[in-house]
Amino acid sequence: MDFLCIDIGGTTIKYGVISDNMFLKKFYTVPTPQNYKDFLEEIKNITTHFSYTEAVGIGYPGAYDFMNDLMVYAPNLYFLNGKKVKTEIAKFTDTPVFIENDANLAALGEYSLTEQTAIDNMLLITLGTGVGGGAIVNGQLFTSSVTAFEAGHVTIDYNGRQCNCGRLGCLETYCSESGILNTFKEILPGQKADIKNLVHLAECGNKSAVKTFDLFSKHLATGIADYINLLAPEKVKIGGGLSHLHRFFLDNTVHNLKKLVYPAYRNKFKLMPAELDNKAGIYGAAALCKQRYCDE
Repeated sequence: MDFLCIDIGGTTIKYGVISDNMFLKKFYTVPTPQNYKDFLEEIKNITTHFSYTEAVGIGYPGAYDFMNDLMVYAPNLYFLNGKKVKTEIAKFTDTPVFIENDANLAALGEYSLTEQTAIDNMLLITLGTGVGGGAIVNGQLFTSSVTAFEAGHVTIDYNGRQCNCGRLGCLETYCSESGILNTFKEILPGQKADIKNLVHLAECGNKSAVKTFDLFSKHLATGIADYINLLAPEKVKIGGGLSHLHRFFLDNTVHNLKKLVYPAYRNKFKLMPAELDNKAGIYGAAALCKQRYCDE
């Protein structure tokens, strides 16, 4: 039994065919179209080409109202807002279509392939263009009637930076790619830098760059501590593009977490990098198909 698995991102669409025993048979990447008509055409081409699969699993970047089949908020693909994405995509295939937030699917994929027999509770926090995440609770993806676990939008400073969601001080404004660069600019006003330059400076021992990663670890720990206090996971994994820089912040984040987490949980969790990298989302789509298809 094979599933077509699609991970829609703001920049690229990753897709592939994965068997029910979670073996990746095919994998492709294409640029994400930037208007609704071209987007649907691209998805149609993909689903038509792999029409032999048993089900289609799709990850999307945003918040979806499952009860009313409506994309409520897709900050990086605004043309999806207000659209019945699942219904439109279902027109292209005779097989069942299952959808879920991309970060939630990444968590499900990471759990299904690396942790399923070892632990019951796990969080995946994705650090990249934004901050996202997914929660596995008692072996199941934490879900609701609307997309659940918007990890980037816990407030770590009520008088902090303006977030695109409308609130002040969201974790995303500090621990996304733009967030860490803004921290560097606050420390060293007038200095222009991208992530590559920031990493180079940190490797050379530049005090401003080192301080930036130190503050990043404190910001990240403040957000993660709240998740741990609520859900008591055995593991918290860090994914997304910034996770590759974990050598600069992971140990300090653990140190800070030990001071912030509720005492009963202080020695009950492990913080570590995610293992599936950019394929976690499509593996999660396969796990979703496997669960939902068998339920139908």
